Amino acid sequence: MASNMSMMSAVVRRAGQNDDLLLRETNHRCSNDLQLVVGLLALQSRQAVTPETREALADVMERVAILARVRSAQHRGRTSSLEGTIRQVCEALQSQSEPRSILISLEVQDEAHDLSATHTTTLALVVNELTTNAIKYAFQDGASGIIRIWIGRNGGGDLVIIVEDDGRPFVEAAGSTKGLGMGLAKRLMASIGGLFIPPPSGSKAFELRMPVNTHRRGAIRARLTCRKIYAVWAHQ
Repeated sequence: MASNMSMMSAVVRRAGQNDDLLLRETNHRCSNDLQLVVGLLALQSRQAVTPETREALADVMERVAILARVRSAQHRGRTSSLEGTIRQVCEALQSQSEPRSILISLEVQDEAHDLSATHTTTLALVVNELTTNAIKYAFQDGASGIIRIWIGRNGGGDLVIIVEDDGRPFVEAAGSTKGLGMGLAKRLMASIGGLFIPPPSGSKAFELRMPVNTHRRGAIRARLTCRKIYAVWAHQ
């Protein structure tokens, strides 16, 4: 009996090591591919004729660059935590915010340690969309201000991220949830079973909510998927 338990423990340990190895290799390949895409977009942007085309390509390039940065960090094993990933987003956006005296602050009240890489990356992309939107539209005519990002949990234990700023009140271009950026944010949250909650009247606080059971199921599915992929590779 003891011998069987030892064998089972060894199998579980090896499976976990194989999962981690496969995940690091996948992140490495994804990072390289995404960096290539960023380079191609940058080249195309320099060749664009109209300012609108250049701006659109720059927006896409920033989104892909965020993905590449996150995958690269995960490959190096630095961090795959939600706090660390969103902190990278904030640091990347400082090149846009600092010259305009816009401060981006991050407060973490309760970290989520059981998120899958997919959930973490998707939430980081949505935070990037909302923060970029605030930088573009909330502070006009040289106005300075603060964009606050808060990570914590509500009374029901759901993971919550709040993104808000102290800039000017919404105008249609910035406040509407029908634009490309807001539409993308809604679709990204829906893809991981989360909720995208626009600000209530008189507020500028966007809420991203992950029901507690949703992201735990996602982490389990991600782990099982890695094991299935490894099993296929091992038998090739």
